[in-house]
Amino acid sequence: MIRLRPNTESAGLLVITVAGALAFVYPLAAGRAHDHTQADALLLAFICAASVILLGLALQTHHLSARLLAVLAALVAVDAVLRIPAVIGVAGFSPVFFLMLVGGFEMGPSFGFAMGALTLLVSAALTAGFGPWLPYQMLAAGWVGMGAGLLGGLTVGRHSGIRLSALAVYAVVTGFGYGVLLDLWEWPLLLGGGTSPISWAPGLATSELARRFGAFYLTTSLVYDAFRAGGNLLLVLVAGTPVLAALHRFRLRFLVDWAPAGNMSPNVGASPRYRAPTGAD
Repeated sequence: MIRLRPNTESAGLLVITVAGALAFVYPLAAGRAHDHTQADALLLAFICAASVILLGLALQTHHLSARLLAVLAALVAVDAVLRIPAVIGVAGFSPVFFLMLVGGFEMGPSFGFAMGALTLLVSAALTAGFGPWLPYQMLAAGWVGMGAGLLGGLTVGRHSGIRLSALAVYAVVTGFGYGVLLDLWEWPLLLGGGTSPISWAPGLATSELARRFGAFYLTTSLVYDAFRAGGNLLLVLVAGTPVLAALHRFRLRFLVDWAPAGNMSPNVGASPRYRAPTGAD
């Protein structure tokens, strides 16, 4: 079997990120004229396909990839249940983001994106939560997991306390960032064409558009999102260390990076995130 280089995986992440960013910006230009039925259905199909492709690319770089797929399925199932309304929590807080953060941080950006997007899809099926918002929720959650994976790669080899602190800061940032992204999508649809100083209107200059959106976010969502950011921080600080340790042990025991062609050792040319298992693991 031909094994793909990590650069292929990175290119896939870049393409999906650019396409997703355009999907979030498009409603700002289209406003109420945005065709939810067709465009959002296409976007949902794109995200599902992208998640499968990214996961496939991630699996192509690892031996014993069936175990990686099993871990993803288990984490998605648990996370989807955590999103059921009965356990959502207070205001914007939801425990659903914790596993996306630690899963992506330890297992990598493609794993994180797939986990975030698929968790929102499965939870929507469990709660009858399908609607025009779902593709955008999946994209935003996928980016949360992907960013955690990129951060995990950047902090490999650092002291565990530094890594946990970095993840905690990221958890706060994404707590607000997730809300900002979804507000960016729904703002022109909720308040499109109005005369209010916080409403969207066609033809506005970029600076005025940014000012109005900032006022809209501060007025409607800041406090709500603060509960999400605070909840993310609390869960990472309280449960992050043992959960990351469990994922780390699994990764060391069962995952081996496939080296580029011509390298004899499974560790040669491999990402520092992974190494071959040894008898001591």
